[in-house]
Parts: sequence; C-alpha cells; structure tokens
Amino acid sequence: MERSLLLSGFMGTGKSTVGRRLAERAGVEFVDLDLEIERVEDRRVREIFEAVGEEGFRAIERRELGRVLDGPAGKVVALGGGALLDRGLRLRALDEAIVVVLEASPGEILRRTSTSRERPLLDGGDPAERIERFLAARRLVYRECHARVTTEGKSPADVADEVARIWARAPVAVAAGDSTYAVEVGTGLLDERLPPLVSGASRALVVTDEHVEALHGDALSRALAGARVPTARVVLAPGEEHKSPRALEQIWSAALGAGADRKSRFVALGGGVVTDVAGFAAATYMRGVSWAAAPTTLLAMVDASVGGKTAVDLPGAKNAVGAFWQPLGVLCDVDLLRTEPPRGFASALAEVVKTAIIGDPELLDRVDTGREAIASHDAATLSDIVRRSVRVKARVVGQDPREDGIRAWLNLGHTVGHALEAQGGYGRLRHGEAVSLGLVAALRIGQRLGVTPRGLVERVTGSLSALGLPVDLGREPLREAVELLGHDKKRAGSRVKFVVARELGRVELVELPLDELAALVLGLTS
Repeated sequence: MERSLLLSGFMGTGKSTVGRRLAERAGVEFVDLDLEIERVEDRRVREIFEAVGEEGFRAIERRELGRVLDGPAGKVVALGGGALLDRGLRLRALDEAIVVVLEASPGEILRRTSTSRERPLLDGGDPAERIERFLAARRLVYRECHARVTTEGKSPADVADEVARIWARAPVAVAAGDSTYAVEVGTGLLDERLPPLVSGASRALVVTDEHVEALHGDALSRALAGARVPTARVVLAPGEEHKSPRALEQIWSAALGAGADRKSRFVALGGGVVTDVAGFAAATYMRGVSWAAAPTTLLAMVDASVGGKTAVDLPGAKNAVGAFWQPLGVLCDVDLLRTEPPRGFASALAEVVKTAIIGDPELLDRVDTGREAIASHDAATLSDIVRRSVRVKARVVGQDPREDGIRAWLNLGHTVGHALEAQGGYGRLRHGEAVSLGLVAALRIGQRLGVTPRGLVERVTGSLSALGLPVDLGREPLREAVELLGHDKKRAGSRVKFVVARELGRVELVELPLDELAALVLGLTS
C-alpha cells in the first residue's frame, strides 16, 4: 500500500492483534507504538507514566509517532489510545496515512482490560467510570479518522478483512469533528459504496439534473435498490443559471411531497451545481438533514465535493447565499467522467492547476506530462489527479473548516474569475474557464506586487494554455467585470483579501483596497 495504516482507538479494542494480522497478510512491517516507545526509552509504559506523568508520556508518544510518519510508508502501526490527541499531529496522520479507529462498548473494553496490569490510565478509581470518562473526552479525537470499525462480536480475522478493504480503497478524510467524512476515489463506486451511505435513513431524496438523469438515472436506481430505502427523485434544469433559490424551493417541495423527515437523506448526483444546491437544501430542510454526494463531473470531484460549502447564486453574485454543511460521504467514481461533455471536463482542469499551485507541486507535473492520458479518460490517471486534488483541499479544510483563515487560499484565481463569470451571466464562460483567466490575473497581479516570480507566471500560463484553457485577458471585458469585484465574499468594507502565489506550493493572502485591486485588474491588458 502507498500509505501506512494507523490503527487507533481506545485500549482493549484489538489494535495490536488486528495490526499484526494485517501486516503479516500484506507482508509489511508492523509497529506497535507502545512497544517502540518502551524500546527507545528502555522502560515500561507504566514506568514512564510514573516518572514523567501522562503529559510527559504524550510528548514522547508524539515524538515517536512523528518518527514513524517520517519513515517509509506502507507499514501497519498500532497506536496507543491517546496517540492522536494532538490535533496537529492527527491532521498530519490523516493526510499521510489511513487512520482506522477500532471500537468496542465500554463494557466490552472493561472485560478485555480487567486482567491487565499495564493500563496506568485505569489506576486511581473505578475502571468502568474512568473508561466512560476517557471515551467521552476522546470522542472527537476518534471521530476524525478515515473509518471506524467495531470489533465487538467479531473475530480478529473478520475485523482484519474489513480494515484491509478500507486500506485498499485509500479514502481521503475530511477532518471536521463530529462531521468528519471520507471521500472515496476510484471506479465502480456507485454500485459498491452508495448503498452503505444511504442505508439507515428513513428515506432518500435523490437530487440530479436532466442531463445526468438521462445518462445515469438507471444506474443510480440499481445502486439504490441495494440500500432498501424508500427513494424519491427531483430532477433540476441543468446549468449554472439554474443554481438559484428557485431550485431550492423545488427540492424542498419534492422532499415534503415524498414525506421526507429529519432522518431522511439527500443524495446529490451531478456536477457542481447539483452538489452545491442539494447540499444547501439538505442544510436547510427541517433545519438540517444528512446528505451524500456522488459527483459526475471533474469540477465537482476536485472542488465542490470537499469542504461542505453549499450555496446558490444571486444575480451578479456567485455563491452569495449558502451554508457550511458537511456530507456523510462522497463518492468520486471516475467512470462517470466518460459521459461529461468535453468543454466542461477540460475547464475543470483549471481547478486542478489551482490546487497544485496551492499545495502540490508534483500535481502540476503530472498534469503537464499526463495530458494525453487525461484526455483519453485513463482511469488510473484521473483517479490520481482527483485524489491528489482532494487531499490538498482536505488538508486545508481540516485546519480551517469555516474559512476563518487559510481556507481562503482555495479562492486563488476566484476573485477575478467569479467577476468574469458573473459578468457573462454564468453562461458565457464555464466556471473552470473563468478560473483559468482568474489564475492568470492573480499571478500577474502577484508579480506586479513583487510577490510572484515571473517564471511561475510563465509556467502556469503555459500549462493552462496547453490544456486548451483561456489565458488571454486582453480579450475579456475586464472593465465591466471590475464593477462586480465588490461582490467578492472576501471583501471587508472597502478592502479585499486577495490570494497571491509566492512559489509553486506556497500561497498567501494580501489585503488590498478595492480601488487598488480594480486598478491592478484594469492594468493587466497593458
């Protein structure tokens, strides 16, 4: 496996037993972190606790887990129950490895640990009460993972089988506390993975559009049949111009007509418009119901599928009304991309290039060298660029779930891009085409501000052009678009937080007066 497998969870849940079995089966190294700490420190865990206390032990534990992550990937690691208490380290683990939490009930944990004398955290009181207290305190820690697997009532072999399947799928975790979810990328996911996302709901409401319904409606019906959940469907008119409050009303009415209650689940099957509108409808129907996404376009996979930003447009203001509402899960089935119209597919590559600039220089290399494979819809190539894009966005979102800080990096190219898109009535330019022009604008503005090196401007502009994306700002109605810059959601009063690139893989925010930004944009044609 390309990424290591970290088994987390409370003591007594079977991490070491299952981990050894998995490592032996895969023919890879197994590391028991507690045993590794004992080897390095040359004393038992209990002795370390007695000498330096829990805080001292956690510092050692963080150090040793960091060393494990620094080393070669592809191993199986059984973690101590508190190894991921530090959120910074937890986010690193979620990004660089696959974290599966093993679970058992408090009573079962007590039964399994009652004969052990190597559990210092259970000293000093009623073990049952301490187990309950620690589980409650670590609830969010154990929620932020790629998957959770109960070990109660299962053999170690059965648990290992289940964990092995998760490891092989290599999902991407979007860390959001109780709302953490996994994005799965690959082929054949609709049939295999959609039923588990829907099962358990009282009923399902599928939101799609006319184009997607004609292409994939039958496949969706077959997939949902396996979930055995009553299902209704609402089919929207396609296109960004229909990403409006009227579409919300259509979804809400369909949900009411189908008898959807607060335990219902919305399923978004479509591109970015469907994903954004369905997610916002889920966030607001009966004050919030769960939802899942199965994006059918490259843009939706690499952008709208991650982060829980849902919205509709108002005239002249893209995504002006919305909410943060995380899905239960996302399925990026690259097989579905074969039916995407060529213009939409090609334009989405601008978001991939944007993502590479923000946090993955190697991704830009892969796009540049893999243009033929991408154009031919090679499944392995598409899975790679989608997964890499999702990982970058998940990394940023995990640190800043509500765009209070660095999440604004993801708006690179969008300030000018959104203005051009809105100026054209959301029909003249595809979103990715607008982002391509916005990226060129952002890079050139960064160059004029003395932040962005000329070589980066030329490299990215060349990549976008080679992908067939628009890069000539001189042909765009910049004067008309500038009038819409004030609608940017990053505006605060008369100033705008503008994203610039310092180097490939490193961006930052600069605050500019709105009139200065307007002048810089208008000067791009000179």
